[in-house]
Amino acid sequence: MKKERLWYIENLRVVLMILVVLQHAVRAYGSVVWWFVDDAKAPLLERFTAVNSSFFMSLFFFISFYFMSASYDRKGFWQFHKDRFLRLFVPLVAYVTLLYAPLMYAYFIRFRALGSIPFASYFTGFFLGLAGKPTGWTGPSWPDLNFGQLWFVEHLLLYGLIYSIVRVLMKGRIRRSGREFYFPSTPLIAAFASILALAAFAIRVNYPLYKWAGFLGFIQAEAAHFPFYAGMFFAALFAYQHDWLAQMPGKTGRIWLVIGLASAAAIAFFPLDARSFGGLSPVALAYAFFEAFACVGLVIGLIYLFWRRFNEQNAFMSFLSKNSYMVFILHLPIVVFFQYLLLGVDINPYIKFALVSLCALPVTFCASALLRKIPFVGKYA
Repeated sequence: MKKERLWYIENLRVVLMILVVLQHAVRAYGSVVWWFVDDAKAPLLERFTAVNSSFFMSLFFFISFYFMSASYDRKGFWQFHKDRFLRLFVPLVAYVTLLYAPLMYAYFIRFRALGSIPFASYFTGFFLGLAGKPTGWTGPSWPDLNFGQLWFVEHLLLYGLIYSIVRVLMKGRIRRSGREFYFPSTPLIAAFASILALAAFAIRVNYPLYKWAGFLGFIQAEAAHFPFYAGMFFAALFAYQHDWLAQMPGKTGRIWLVIGLASAAAIAFFPLDARSFGGLSPVALAYAFFEAFACVGLVIGLIYLFWRRFNEQNAFMSFLSKNSYMVFILHLPIVVFFQYLLLGVDINPYIKFALVSLCALPVTFCASALLRKIPFVGKYA
C-alpha cells in the first residue's frame, strides 16, 4: 500500500459508524438486551446484531489504536493528552449530562413505577445514586449513571493513558521500527485468533455475552469481548510500529476476508441462546472460536477490501466521514426517539427496523453537521 491519505480507512469508519446506528436501531426488535423500548421481536434481526457484535467494535478499536501511536509520536505526552481531553473527555461528560441523563429520565418516568419527579431530583437521587437504591428497582444497573455507547470513548481514554505512561517509562523507545518485520503469516494469525477465542471462552464461564459490569466502579465493559479489544490494542500497536498497513499481502487479505465472512455466516446460523453465550460447554467454546475468527478475519479482510476497492472519496463520503464521530455521540437518543414513536404501531418489526434506520441516519448526520458549525465543536468533533 502506498503512503498517502488513507481514504479507505476513513470510508471504513463511515461504514462502521452506520453499522453502530443500525445495531442500536435493531435492538428494539431483535435483542433481549435493549431496555429503552420493548417491542415485538423478529428472530432474524437478532442474528444481525450477533454478527455485528463479533467484529465491528474490535475493528473500531484497531483503527483507533493504530492512529493513537502516530498521534503520540507527533505530539508527545502533554499535547497528546490535551487533545484527547478536548476530543474525548469533554464530549463524554457533555453526552452523559446533556443527552444520556435526560434519556434515562424519560425512561424513568415512562417505565418505572416510582412516580413523576423533577429532573434535578432524578439526576441527584437516581442517576448519581445519592438517594439510595429503592425497592423493586428495574433497569440495567444501579444507579442509572453510565456512559451509554460512549463506553468506547471511556476505553480509548484509559488505553491512551496506559500507553502514554508506558511510553514515558520506556523513554520513547517504542517507535516505528526501521527493522523489517513482515506481515504475519496465515498460520500465525490463526494462532492469534485461537488465543483470543480461548481467552474469551474462559472469561465467559462467569461473564457471558451481553453481561455488562462496572469494573473498579467506573470502567463500563462487556467482559466477554474484552480479549478481542485487548488483542486489537496490541495488534494495532505492533502493526503501526512495523507499518503493516503498508505491506499487507493481497493473498493474506483475501484469505482472511473469506475466513471472516465464513465465520460470520456460521454465527448467523448458530443457536443464539445461553448455551452459546457462556459457560463450560462445547457449544460456548465453538461460538467463541467462530466469533474470534470472524473478528480477526473481518478486521484484516475489510481493511484489505476497502484499500483495494474504496480508496477514494467523493463529496458525499467526505461529508459522512467528517460527521461520523459526532454521529456516534448523538445517535442513541435519536434512535430511541423513533423507536418510541413506533411503539404500539401494529406493523411488522422488520418494517419498524427499516423505518427507524431510514429516519435516524439522516436526522443524526444532519444534526451533526449543524452542531459542527459551532467553532469549538467543529474543531474537536
